[in-house]
Amino acid sequence: MAAVAFDSLEYAHQLEAAGMPRAQAEVIAQGLTSMFVHNFDSLVTKDYLDARFSEQAARLDAMDVKFDAKLGLLSAEIDGKFRLFSAEFDAKLGLLSAEIDGKLGKLYVMLGVIMAGVAVPIIQTGIAWLA
Repeated sequence: MAAVAFDSLEYAHQLEAAGMPRAQAEVIAQGLTSMFVHNFDSLVTKDYLDARFSEQAARLDAMDVKFDAKLGLLSAEIDGKFRLFSAEFDAKLGLLSAEIDGKLGKLYVMLGVIMAGVAVPIIQTGIAWLA
């Protein structure tokens, strides 16, 4: 911290020169000296503030690095879970698709049988009608 220089005797002389009685000037100068001494510990300098702000900025930077690291881990974890879910979904969708294909195949066979059952009598009737 920088030192504050205050000459109480010089200040008292200035007050006297301005027309203030000597006793009053001395009391005022002593009061100001007392105030400076009493409040000197709470005075801060620009350098002190700059140092505190730099420390705070360094703490915030460190917190930012930690946050970015945690965010990266969380992102990787979410990505891994999403890939696992996607693989499971694709596998289940593949099984469901195969099951649907199997059922559709059976349906096509049944429709073929029905069509054959309907078509044969119609063809036979047509042949009989032509003859």
